Amino acid sequence: MFRISKPAMSKSRGFTLLEMLISMAILLTVAGAVFEQISQMQKKSSSEGMKLDLTQSARDFLDQTVRDLHMSGYPSQSMFSNPQDLTRVAQGLVSVSPTQILFEGDINNDGTVWSVNIQYLAADPTNPANPNCPCIHRSAVQKTSGDSLNPGTGGAYTETPHVIPPGTGGGQSGESLFAYYDQNGNPVDLSSGSDISTAQGKSNLAAIKTIKINLSLVTPVLDQGANSVTRTSMSASATVNQ
Repeated sequence: MFRISKPAMSKSRGFTLLEMLISMAILLTVAGAVFEQISQMQKKSSSEGMKLDLTQSARDFLDQTVRDLHMSGYPSQSMFSNPQDLTRVAQGLVSVSPTQILFEGDINNDGTVWSVNIQYLAADPTNPANPNCPCIHRSAVQKTSGDSLNPGTGGAYTETPHVIPPGTGGGQSGESLFAYYDQNGNPVDLSSGSDISTAQGKSNLAAIKTIKINLSLVTPVLDQGANSVTRTSMSASATVNQ
């Protein structure tokens, strides 16, 4: 009598619950490390982007201001034998202070004299139309009269936002926005401001040969990488031909 044996069944064995838990723990640890690195890279990228924006904004303002100031006082009265139309003559520096400059010049090299006003504006909670201040406001109005101290309003304007308040007090940048020097490089003290309305004021302005611009900007939000705001400070100097 023959006995028919059943084929041996292959034994298959699955993962135990403990093995599954250990595998999941390892997987989560590795995934967590990967996502942490990705998060750090994103924060660093965001931080570098904010720094780049600040630097570019500061550089644009300084370049524009230096170009404008180089044209201050051009064309001067001495270039005309008998100027009848004062709107074609640039006064040069009209009014200055540590936070403001008003001057005239042919800033576009097109024969037209413009009155340019560059000034720091503090934050004003009552003015929701201008939320970017504290800021630097630059306006340019075509000269239409002989009254240089009152150029009028309107015209083109630009703003550089997120400015650290200039000055040496608490919460300020540590420097004036504008500093003035004579032909020998000595500081001209204009801490209280000066303009062309008086003989002394005209003398003070005539002594200015170099203007240094100091700009400090700060990011409006925290740098997630450093958990702090990012500050950028830049300076430039312009020679005044007057």
